[in-house]
Order: sequence, then C-alpha cells, then structure tokens
Amino acid sequence: APGQRPGASPSPADRARPVGLPPPRRTLGGVRALREKLIDLWRARELVRQFVGKELKVRYKNSVLGFFWSLLTPALMTVVFTVVFGFVIRINVVDFAAFFLTGYIAWQFFNNAVTGSLTAITGSGNLIKKVYFPREVLPLSIVLSQAIHMVLTLVAVLPYLVWTRGWGVLTHLPAVAVGIVLLTIFASGFSMLLAGANVGLRDLQELIVVVFLIWFYATPVIYPVQLVAEAGKTSSIAQFFTHVINLNPMTWFVKLFREALYGGVTTVEGPSGQSTLQSTEPLFSSPELFLAVTGVALSVFVVGYMAFNHFARTFAKEV
Repeated sequence: APGQRPGASPSPADRARPVGLPPPRRTLGGVRALREKLIDLWRARELVRQFVGKELKVRYKNSVLGFFWSLLTPALMTVVFTVVFGFVIRINVVDFAAFFLTGYIAWQFFNNAVTGSLTAITGSGNLIKKVYFPREVLPLSIVLSQAIHMVLTLVAVLPYLVWTRGWGVLTHLPAVAVGIVLLTIFASGFSMLLAGANVGLRDLQELIVVVFLIWFYATPVIYPVQLVAEAGKTSSIAQFFTHVINLNPMTWFVKLFREALYGGVTTVEGPSGQSTLQSTEPLFSSPELFLAVTGVALSVFVVGYMAFNHFARTFAKEV
C-alpha cells in the first residue's frame, strides 16, 4: 500500500499518512541513523535489482547495436585522442591508445554515473508521490547499471590491452576489481549528493556539464602527471596545476586503474639533459594509494548518503 513498507501491516497512522511520505522514525544519532538507513537499503535490494534491470533494458531498447554502443564510445574517443595527442600534439607515451583507454574507462563510468543520476529524483516525481521506498534506490540503480557497463567494456578491451601491454595485465585484474568497487562507492556518494541537491536547485543540471568538463581536463586521462610536473620546474602556473591534479581524487582512481592495466609512467633524464617519458609493465599500486582511495571513497559515500537523506525529507513536496 502507498506509504507502507513491504511486509508490514498498515497501522491507523500509516493509513492516515499522506501518500509518498516515509513512515515516522525515532530521532537517532548520526552513526545510528546511517546504520538504520543502510539496513533499509539492504532490505530493498530486490527493488535495486529491478531498477538496475530496467535501466539496462531501457538503454538498449530498440537499439540495433545494443551493448556495442557502450564499447563504441570509448573506442571512438580513443581514436580521436590518439590522432590528436599521439600524432598532431605529440605526447610521447608508449602505446598511447592503451594509455588513454585505461584512464578513460574509469572516467567515463564516473561521469556517466553521476550525470545520469542527477535527475534520478526529479524525473521520478510520480513514483515518489505514490509510494514510499528508500529514495536512494533511484540514483544507486543508475550507478550500478553504469558499473555493469564498465565491466563489460573492460572485458571487451582486455584482449587489446593484453596484446599491447602483455600478459601481466591478467595477473593484475584483482587490483582492477578492487578499483571498480571503490570507484562505485565513490560515484554513489557523489550521485546521491547531487541527485538530492538537484531537487531544490535545478540549475545544477546546467552547471554540472561545465564542472565535469573542467574536471576531465584536471584528471590525467590524456596526459601523464609527470608531463605537467616537468613543466612545473620552469613555470609557476604549471607547478600550481600539478598540485591541483595531485589533489584531485579522480587522479588517484585513474592511477590505480592505469597501473594495473597499462603500467606506470616514469620520467628519465637523457644524456643531453632532456627528460623523456618511459612506461613500465602493469603493476600493483602502492598500499598508500589503496588506503587513500578507500578513505576518500568511504568518506564521500557517507557524506553523500547523509546529505541525500537530509534532502529526502521534502522530495514528495518538491518533485
């Protein structure tokens, strides 16, 4: 029934409650409230699965190529950026296409997950007003569907990465799996935060396009950080941007994926004193990087979840 949790018998208070509003709760402390919310979300896991399935079906409905559209986008972007930065404006990185692809797959997932979730609440007004369910199911289902796309894309490009970077790519797949989980948690936090804020501030839909464009170029997807760091030795502006890039959390995620699927990039000074870029074989990232990525992913998730639940109090009235 509307306003009633699955499996619970309606009380007189439940029947009198306005449609779409959640049942009343005791006032809980921050940690305890978060735990209760996570328990509710776990109980709604079947609903999450249904929403994820719906997202996947809607995306490929009446599509001739189906899943291959998910592969075609990074493939075309790789071709474009390889031509521009591999031949025209040369970035001397070994196997530039593989270098770009291993960073772009992580960025594409994050970008699509967050921007796709932005209208998850505002676009489901009729559903929110009719029945109560954990509202976070809506943005999280979009994030999880995008995570499935990323996994399928990685499976499709894996033969190419093995061909260009060697069999070591396969031995480092466990690190990639951990990276996918952490990046999904990180994207979920951002998605809930922005999806909730967008209900009362619809301008976010326009602003986020510009923000993510700037964020893309502040993330070393196209270029290695070492290239900017080298320029920073003679330019204060480049030195400033090096600090900005290193503090960017998406830089850490891209590095984690890239080191496992491509390898590391180092700067070597030649006999003439001129520095050149060299790449290593795929490797496991340092424990410090894993700890940093885990910390930022969990922190953003907790902040995003708490902010979302704060915004959720007025969803039924504002959507």
